[in-house]
Amino acid sequence: MNIRIEHNGHEMTELFEEQIQTKVGKLEHHYNNIIDAIVYLHEERETKEVEIKLIVKDDTLFVKESSDTFLNALEDSVKSMQARLKKYKERTLKNI
Repeated sequence: MNIRIEHNGHEMTELFEEQIQTKVGKLEHHYNNIIDAIVYLHEERETKEVEIKLIVKDDTLFVKESSDTFLNALEDSVKSMQARLKKYKERTLKNI
């Protein structure tokens, strides 16, 4: 899986970039056919938003979570994506 990080101009530390790579990379444990992952970071006043877009075979999955810190928003969005992947996997297995 190829992971790309896009942000709206705020400074991002190497440590936080590594955390994104690690946490989003673990999504492959839930579904093997992930082709690409794009992580968008948005900062609006006190609110930090993290959006994860996964490109999987024949589909695109998307989640968006916000919190007071980027790390909390990242953790929430990864949890949401795990749930979305589980439902997606169950739905695609039923159609086989």
